[in-house]
Parts: sequence; C-alpha cells; structure tokens
Amino acid sequence: KYPEAVEKAADKISDVIPADEIARREDFRNVTTFTIDPHDAKDFDDALSIRRLPSGLWEIGVHIADVTHYVQPGSIIDKEAEKRATSVYLVDRTIPMLPERLCNYICSLRPDEDKLAFSCIFEMDDNAHIKRSHIARTIIRSNRRYAYEEAQAIIEGGEGDFKEEILTLNDLAQKMRQRRFENGSISFDRQEVRFEIDEEGHPISVYFKVAKEANMLIEEFMLLANCTV
Repeated sequence: KYPEAVEKAADKISDVIPADEIARREDFRNVTTFTIDPHDAKDFDDALSIRRLPSGLWEIGVHIADVTHYVQPGSIIDKEAEKRATSVYLVDRTIPMLPERLCNYICSLRPDEDKLAFSCIFEMDDNAHIKRSHIARTIIRSNRRYAYEEAQAIIEGGEGDFKEEILTLNDLAQKMRQRRFENGSISFDRQEVRFEIDEEGHPISVYFKVAKEANMLIEEFMLLANCTV
C-alpha cells in the first residue's frame, strides 16, 4: 500500500492538460497511433504511431508516457518512487512504482484520450533505413488498444483494424531485426514460465510464454528508441 499522504498527492493531480502545455508540444493526435501490450496490462506506457509522409518516407513515432510532467523532482510522489525503485511484477499482480491514479489512469496511454508523451520520431524508407530522427515532447491520442494476441492475429491473417499500419510496422521491424543480427546482435531468447491463477490466488495451470512477431515488433521499436536516445 501507498502512504496516505502519497495517495492524497496523487489524487490532487489534474487530468486536464492545459492549453499552454499543448501549444509547447508536437501534436500527433491526428496520426494513427495504438498500443500493443499483454492482455492483462493496465498501464499502457508506450505507443507507436505511423503515417506516410509526402516525401514517400514512413514517419514512425515511438511514444513513451511523459510522467515527468506530473511527477516533479523532490516531490512526495518522486521520493516514494525512488524508495520503490521499480514496479514489482508478481505472479498474480503488479505492485506499481507510482500510485495507481498516475500509472493506470493519468499517464496510461489509453485509447481515445489525449495524453502527454516523450517521443522518438523516425523517418525511414521501405527498407527500414533511417533517414532522420528527432526527440520531442508530444501530445498523442491512441486510436486502439491491442493485446499481443490481437496484433498477432492481424499479422498472421492480414485482417483487422489498422491492418495496413500493423503489417507495415511488422515488415519494418523484421527488416531492422535481420540487420541487427547481421551486425552481431545477440539473441537472449529464453522460455518464460507463466501461471494462470484463479480468483483465490491458487495456480490452476502453467504455460510457456511464446514471443511471436507482435512481441518482436514492439521490441524492435523500443530498442530503436533506446539506441537513438
């Protein structure tokens, strides 16, 4: 549990984005944007956007929730997060680093809501060669929330919401991945064990998590953003 004072501080944070803050940011609200996460995720902290530019290049945005707008250095929420250091992922629950109002609501890149982000913006050709990139504070609006399984079904079947965008992103990600391994990148693939839990917290089955193209799609663009930063 969070100390009461920290919860109260989080409750006081407004979810309304001031007009002057929007004016300072690059506006991506009219660009096709979506999140792809595990089916049981509650905090959507990264999103991808894609559009074709007049130059013929693809503009890809990797958008990370801009928590820094809401959590000021030295504040009571910041100090509590520093103590916790990270969110803790247990078998049946997550103990978040930030109060739930922030991580699952205000900062979560939920569909059809204006959200503040910190973004790496790339312009790349059809072969995923990056021609230019920049980093910016942005405002975005996700069009759709996908579970990995839903995105994978579109990749495999070629049908579904925003199928062109997802298939294009997957194609670019596969090309980046191939080049990465050609250049000496190491694959640390390992089987991850997951448990299915009933309402009382008892494990009822065990399964191996399988990383498919939808997982690799997100992985490649997150790696690209990290390398760029």
